[in-house]
This record gives sequence, structure tokens and C-alpha cells, in this order.
Amino acid sequence: MYVLGIDVGTQGVRGVVVDQRGKILTSSSVPFAYMNISIEEGYKEQDAETWWEATRDVVASIVRGMNHIGVSPEEIQAIAVDGTSGTIVALDSDHHALCRGIMYNDNRAVEEAEQVQSEGSVLAEKLGYKFNSSFALPKILWMKRQGRELYEKACYIIHQSDYIVGRLTGRYDVSDYSNALKSGYDLLERKWPGFIENGLGIDIQKLPHIVAPGTYIANVSETAAKNTGLSTTTAVMAGSTDGYASAIASGAILPGDFSTSIGTTLTIKGVVKEIIKDCQGRIYCHLHPDGYWMPGGASNTGGRCLNHYFPEKRFDDYNQLVEKLLPTNAIMYPLIGKGERFPFLCGDANAFILGKYSGDIELYGALIEGVAYTERLAYETLQELGCQVNDHIYVTGGAVRSKVWSQARANILNKVLRKPFTAEPAMGSAIIAASRTIFQNIGEAVSSMVMIHEEYQPQRENVKRYEERYQLYKQECKRRGYI
Repeated sequence: MYVLGIDVGTQGVRGVVVDQRGKILTSSSVPFAYMNISIEEGYKEQDAETWWEATRDVVASIVRGMNHIGVSPEEIQAIAVDGTSGTIVALDSDHHALCRGIMYNDNRAVEEAEQVQSEGSVLAEKLGYKFNSSFALPKILWMKRQGRELYEKACYIIHQSDYIVGRLTGRYDVSDYSNALKSGYDLLERKWPGFIENGLGIDIQKLPHIVAPGTYIANVSETAAKNTGLSTTTAVMAGSTDGYASAIASGAILPGDFSTSIGTTLTIKGVVKEIIKDCQGRIYCHLHPDGYWMPGGASNTGGRCLNHYFPEKRFDDYNQLVEKLLPTNAIMYPLIGKGERFPFLCGDANAFILGKYSGDIELYGALIEGVAYTERLAYETLQELGCQVNDHIYVTGGAVRSKVWSQARANILNKVLRKPFTAEPAMGSAIIAASRTIFQNIGEAVSSMVMIHEEYQPQRENVKRYEERYQLYKQECKRRGYI
């Protein structure tokens, strides 16, 4: 008995088939040729057909791998899909994309975000967040204003993962409440609030029906089965955002548990008993499938700084050489581009560096330290807002492949880092797929399917050395008005 998790990320698609103990049977990944096909400044767009083509190829590869070892695709009981949070696409009545997908990090809807915040202030206050241009709802309002013909033709305006679910099942009218949060869905009342239609003039009929992650949507369609090799007996369940899936995959299931995923960006999510509100809009709370709340936020820093400075990606070589240079002589806030969302909200934020580095190896060290300084500031911000944060942090994302980076993070955070055996959003989606098919709930699925592979303990001497550097980092953030 197996489940398939599919992660549609910024850079490509990954799929993983696992059993009820979390053991991987087979996996595959396909990168996108382009991460942004827009030439407009501030716009970030991808072709929705590219999302499906990569997903189709990933699934077909997985099915071939299963057939090669004598396992029938009919043994995949369920599938769930995650996608980037706040990414949307408009579809016509035949379910064809009317436009390119507008990505989560697209900045075109700044003015619309202000209007959404004004009209939706009651909801924002109730749920404890602030609408900004990374949210989907301002993008939908922009679409209504700037592309009226497109908006009028649109039968559905849906999220990235919804589109893949549609291609798998033929149903494009269902989404989950983790994706719908940034579209303005009321997580407390479990409905689309009236201001969307009455205040913004957006037709709610164009928005999907919302269910909990792990809810059954439909079986794989005959068309998708022919294209991928999947069986029509396989159920497709509602998934989540990639950050939500990553948090599930981390093993963080109890109040006080938090996880950090560092991939292209840095994303933090945790579990608390009561909803946490932030009037500044730096964080927001997802609803946990077991009734808790999942506060967190996403920084614009993360692994992208390494790709920016080192396009050749010689990270394995750097990891072997950098350890003796840590802590480095340079203190960086390694932002690429302009503007930050979390741990502070500042549209004018820019990168900074204190001190000097010598050569690429020390620069690499300063960059990974800088991401960790930002991570620590994020956890301090969460604690100031009332979150209980345990002495251990679950870690996922591409950064965990680097042992030296993980150890530096443990020293800077002064916390134990717990790395699960399979640290990726696709695993989280697989767990969500299993949560109501193989298991009774998400907590039961996580307990059975997540295995901790490694732990990183803080090193006392380095904790002390990093404390001095972190305080300098924090002072510079204050001097610049970021915090």
C-alpha cells in the first residue's frame, strides 16, 4: 500500500512514492526550463502548461520505476499535490489557462493589496495577518482591474496545486484551506467572506470550493491515466501549499514544535494551541488538520543567495572547505533584490554586509551564516508574538544537504536541529495523502511516516562566538529601521 506526494515548486516538480512507514519506493524530479518567463520588472510568471508537463513526466517516470521493480501503479492508494503559496492562474470554461501563472513572489499587486487590506480589515484582524502583494487575492483584484476581458472570460481562478489536481482528475473547482488562506478564505467561519464580492466586486463563483487537506476530491481520470500510467483506482486528495507540506514532512505535530524549510526561500511554520495574530502582517496562521494552528512566515532570503553568487553551484566543494573558516569575519543579511516579508516587513529592505571576507569560500560561509541569522531573528519574532518554541527545531529543504550549514544553524540558533530522513515537501504531500486513507488523521500519519535521520547539537564555544556576531547583525537591522 503506497501513496504519492507531488511537490510543484519554484524551480520544478518532484514526486515521491512511499509506504505507510515512510519508506521511499521510488521518486523522480523534473526542473523547469525557466523560473520566470516575464520580461516586466517586478513580474514573476510561469506557464501553467509547463507545470503539468513537468508533473506528467515526473509521474510517468515514477510509474516506470514501479513497473521495473514489479509493483503495479494500482497499489498507489492516494495522491496529494502541494504548490507555491499565493500562485494563481485563470481558466476558461474548457479549463484552458487564459494567462500565465502569476507567481507568489510577483509584486504587481501592491496597490491592490492596500485596497484588499482596507476592505478585508475585519477578516485580517480576526485571523491576525495583513494582506500584501504576495497574497493571491490582491493578484485576483489586479486581474479584474487590468485584464477585464481575461477576468470576464475566467470560469475559475485557482491556485497552482489546484491546476495539477484538475489535470489529474478533471475537477478544477476544489482547493484546500491552506492554499485558500492567501485568497482571503475565512479559516474560522470556513467560508468565503462577503467583502470579496461586496467590497472588491470579485465573483465568488470563480473561486474554488474549499476543503481540508487530505479530503477526497476524485479518482485519477482516464485521460490522466493514459498520460501518466497511473490507475483510475487511485484517489486524489486535497493537498496544501509547499510550506505547509514541508512542515508536515518535518515531524512538527505537537504544540511548541516548529520547522524551518530552507530552499529557494526560508519558510518557518510551527504548531500552537491558539491562533497567533500579528498586526504588522509578518506572519499568518494556517489551520492545522488536527485543530491546532500553524503560525509562520516566509523570508525573501534563503538558498537563492547561493545561486545568485555561485551560479556554477560548487556547493559540495565549498562545504568541504568552509568549516575551518566558521565563524567568518563577515556578517551578512543576504537578501537578493529589494524588500522583505519576514522576520520584518520592509519594502525598501536591502542586503548589507559588515566586515570583510576573503575569497569565495569565506563568502559562501558568510552567506549561509546570514540566512541563519535571519532564521534566528524570525524565531525571536515568533516568541515575541506569543509562540512557545521548543528547544529543538525540525529542518527540511535543500539546505539540510549541507552538514556544515546545519551545524552553523544549530550554533546560531542555540537549538537542536532534527533532520527527518526524507526532508522535502513531496513527502509532506504523501503524508497528507495517507492521512485519511491509510490513517485516521494527520498526527497518526506523521508519527508513523516521519523518521528522524540526524540531529545537530549546539557547540558551546561556537554558540558564544556566534552570539556576538548575531547581536551585531541585529543592531544593524535596527539601525536601518528594519526592526
